[in-house]
Amino acid sequence: MPSMSHICLNQDTLNTAGRERYDGRMEVILASRSPRRRTLLQAAGLAVEVRPVHVDETLHPGETAREAVQRLARAKAEAFDTEAFDAMQATSETPVIAADTLVSVDDEPLGQPRSLDEARVMLNRLSGRTHQVFTGVCVRRGSRFAEGIACTDVRFVEITDAMLDAWLAHNEVMDKAGAYEIQGGGASFVRGVDGPLDNVIGLPVRLVFRLLEEAAGT
Repeated sequence: MPSMSHICLNQDTLNTAGRERYDGRMEVILASRSPRRRTLLQAAGLAVEVRPVHVDETLHPGETAREAVQRLARAKAEAFDTEAFDAMQATSETPVIAADTLVSVDDEPLGQPRSLDEARVMLNRLSGRTHQVFTGVCVRRGSRFAEGIACTDVRFVEITDAMLDAWLAHNEVMDKAGAYEIQGGGASFVRGVDGPLDNVIGLPVRLVFRLLEEAAGT
C-alpha cells in the first residue's frame, strides 16, 4: 500500500526540511503545466523537467475535495508511462511529481471555473468565510509511489461587488481552483491563512520533499 501523509500545519512557505539531500539539483519530472508549481520546485533547488499529462478530472458523485485530489494526483503519476520516459531520455527512476488542487467550502469541492459567471458565483460563496485548499501530491519513482495531502484554511474578507468586478476584469481566473490566486491580486481577498502558504500557491514543498524520500525508500 502507498504511504499516505496528511498535513494541516502552520509552516513557512518553503520549509527546508530534507532539502540538503537534493542540493545537487536533483532532477525531477513535473507532470503539470502549472508555472507556479514549477517555480516553487525550482526555488527549492530542484532541476525541473515539465511534462504535463492529461487525465479525466471529472469529479465522482459525492466525492470530497480530499478524496478527489488524492485520486487525481495518483492518476496523473500513473499516466506517465514508459514511452514518456523514453521520449525525454530519462530513466524510470527519475522521480515524477504529480499534484491536484481543489478548494472546498461547505464540504463541496470547487475546481477551476468554466466561465466568468461561474467564477463570480465561486468567489461570492467564499466571501467573508473560511474555506479549505487541498492539494494531493503523488511522487512516483519506478514502481514505487508515495502519496500525501496538504490542507490549508484560508479566511476571506467580505468581497464587495466593486472588488469582484475589478478582479474578474483584470485577471485570468479560468485556470485557478476557486477562481483566485493568493500570490497575485487575489491576496486582497485574504484575511488570514492557517496552514502551508505554498499549498495555496500550488504545491506544498515540504510534503513533496518528504514524499521524494519515501519513494526513494529512505
